[in-house]
Amino acid sequence: SDVADRLAWATGQISGHVTVDERHVQIAREQHDEVVTNSSSALTKHVANDCFFSSDPEILFCDLQLPPHASKELKFSGVVPTHSPPSYRGSYIKYSYIVLVGLQRVNKPVTLINLPIRIINLPGITLVDGPKKASSHPFAPREERLNYEDYFMDKVQSLCCKRPRSFEVKTGDGLVSIVRLTKGAYRLGDPIEVNLEFGDLQCVQVTLKLQALETISPESEVKEGTNTRCNTHDTKTIQCIHTKSTAVTLHIPLNVVNSFSTNIVLVRWQVHFDFVIAHMHKSPEVVDAGLTSVSAKGLDCDWRPLERLNVSTLSWELPIRVVPTLPQYIATIAWQRTQTKDVV
Repeated sequence: SDVADRLAWATGQISGHVTVDERHVQIAREQHDEVVTNSSSALTKHVANDCFFSSDPEILFCDLQLPPHASKELKFSGVVPTHSPPSYRGSYIKYSYIVLVGLQRVNKPVTLINLPIRIINLPGITLVDGPKKASSHPFAPREERLNYEDYFMDKVQSLCCKRPRSFEVKTGDGLVSIVRLTKGAYRLGDPIEVNLEFGDLQCVQVTLKLQALETISPESEVKEGTNTRCNTHDTKTIQCIHTKSTAVTLHIPLNVVNSFSTNIVLVRWQVHFDFVIAHMHKSPEVVDAGLTSVSAKGLDCDWRPLERLNVSTLSWELPIRVVPTLPQYIATIAWQRTQTKDVV
């Protein structure tokens, strides 16, 4: 068509939503009332009652005429409160964020577009200097805000600096292993280096699992004692018979969520250990049990594995803290993976 397209108005707004499995989770009425919104626009009416955050709508333009085959680029920015939970899709609950874009042509109904976005947040950060109070007038220009990105990453770096920690894993029979970590917290995408130094008991196998745990608060449970859901993201198994020490590396994915908690759910991380312990001394029983013959010089020998070995499994959990990483890093990796898939 050679007729110019006339647009009456367009507006943008950010909203956060919570979706729960009603068979296990209930949201109290006062929690529903915590929606942060001062708007009665068409966009806000479109938001369902599971909305826990809604920003003020921002007018992008009014009475815009576009010639045929023309386009116009508009920028929209909004602020999500620092206490908001990160984007999360769990077994019991889901936190999601969308950008709502509303557009109306002259004498036409309103068109709404939902653009999903991922929010990465570090709960517990207190901003020393908050942003300047913006004007409530929708046509007023936005005032300059502080650079939260640098402040955010400085906090993350301080949490993830090297702080060596060691833990002793014992039973009533003696020391199983000394577990050493290099950090107190890890970022999304970081490797977790675990050093194991075995003790008096003979450990023949160790399995390590990187797990995220989702626990519903007692106030939000439909039935008392709802089970904690566990998702395993990485697993490593090592054979360690006759081993004094070893190192294992687990990797935190980029598409997961960091540790956080709300009044409904607690998401935490841990490394789960399964130590398989043999019920015998390290020496000489284990070493000599398979020895059948030795040459005169003592250099060559035939060794036969044990046919039976009485063992028991000791399970142990080590809590860790997982914090966010730089959003641009996650976006770059996601873009590279998408490009690779397209090429294949």
